[in-house]
This record gives sequence, structure tokens and C-alpha cells, in this order.
Amino acid sequence: MASARGSRRSSYSDSGISSTTTSNAVNPRYACYWLKSCRGQHELDDCHARRGELHGKLGIYYSSNGIYQRYLRDQINNLSLEHNPTGCTMINLLIYTQREGEILILFVTKLVKEKHHEIPTTVERRALLTLPSSYPREKGELQKQVAERALDSVTHEKEITSNLRSRLTRFLFVDASVIYPLHLTNEHADLLTRSFTPNDEISALHWFALSAVLAQLPEWNNYLGREAVGKELAQIRHISHAGIKLGEGYVLWSVVATVLMCIRQHVGFETFLEL
Repeated sequence: MASARGSRRSSYSDSGISSTTTSNAVNPRYACYWLKSCRGQHELDDCHARRGELHGKLGIYYSSNGIYQRYLRDQINNLSLEHNPTGCTMINLLIYTQREGEILILFVTKLVKEKHHEIPTTVERRALLTLPSSYPREKGELQKQVAERALDSVTHEKEITSNLRSRLTRFLFVDASVIYPLHLTNEHADLLTRSFTPNDEISALHWFALSAVLAQLPEWNNYLGREAVGKELAQIRHISHAGIKLGEGYVLWSVVATVLMCIRQHVGFETFLEL
């Protein structure tokens, strides 16, 4: 998570995202409203109440109708989900368009740090390919409202951002993160690219052919560590997928690589993107 105070690096533990900025004011992008008393006076990662209540749910499921499953606890980590019953702590947008029979996926460059236990914690944050994303900033906030902020991180063009909530009709839930597919026409994809201005979170945009991305993803036939049992979600195997390259000099963040592989294995891109 980017911060706008004191030229410091600020991070969000669930995302590993970081950015350096120089202003002393609270960055509106990360202003916290978790409690009524917060009132945007501090940033999300500085809110003790939010940190103590925004717990995520481990597991994987696909929602074809955009409806969330709700829980009282995450049994695996023995944490209460009273203040976050969907168990979602991060919203991602998989933005795509179709051109001359080819599906193109939008990736963004952010400063992130690999967090899997196989990788030393001393590794510096670096610019990797990920997806536009955002986080809840107030208790009980609608997930589609969070998704609107994720889209705002790459564009403010009304032609693209209008009626967004009605266009988010399905999602994949993976270990407290949700991925919504969002289709853009060729015209809107071009408009987004032309109008993009680097900001404190995202330094660049990149379109990659889905076929090229899939060609670089390794096989993962045993992606489930445990099948769903009763009301408990299926669990994915926690294996690092770091170092996957796209194009010349671009590397996928391992978290996003896992997400893409879960889409491929658990849903299928044809279903997920409704091709």
C-alpha cells in the first residue's frame, strides 16, 4: 500500500504492495474510514482497529452469480470473521479485451515483495506485473465499491468507469482475494491506454495475449490440497510460482501467477471470461 507521508515505504501485509512518496498529507487513495472516528485522518495500514478486525478467509470457490459466501469464523486460522463475514481483504480486476480473435489481459507494474516462505524475506521490493487492485477501507463496505477504486487506479474516464457494478457479475475467491473479470471494448481499451498517467501506485500498463500468458504458466494439476468438506471451502496448495516471465524483462508477481493458475484449473478461462 502506498503512503504519502514522510518519504517512507508503507506496506499492506496481505498484498505486499509498496510505493515511495514524498508528501506529508494522508493519501486519499488509502485514507481509512474503518470506524466512524477514523474519518480519513490516517491511512489504512496505520489503523489498529482495522488490522484487528479485517480477517480473511482461506479457501477457493467460484461464484457465477456474484454472490458471496458468508462465514462467522475462518476455522483454519481460528479467527473471527464477525467484522468481515465474506472473508475478502483484497479485490482484483482482470481487465480484458478481444482483438482479432485474441484475448488481451491488462497487467500493471507495481512495487511488490514476494512473500512466500520459499523466498528470503530480505528480497527487496521490485517492479513486477500484477492486477489493478484495492482494499476495504470501511467496515461493511461493498466489494463492488472496492472494485471501483481498483479501476480508478488505472483510469478516471467516465466512458470506462460508468455502470461498473452492473458489469461485475461473477468472481473467483482465492485465499481472501477476489478476482472480477471486466471486459472492455477495443475502443475503451485504447482509451484506457492513451489516457493513463503513472501514479503513486502504478507506474505502467501492459497488455499481454492470454495465449502467451497461458504458455508461460506451469502445470498445476494437483492445485487442491483439500477438497471442500461440508460448509468448509476447498484449500489450494501453497506453492510459490515466482519467476514467471512475460515478454522482454517482465516478471509476474507470484501471487498473481497463482491467481491465474487457479482460474485456469478451478474455473477455466473460457467460462471465467465467457468467451
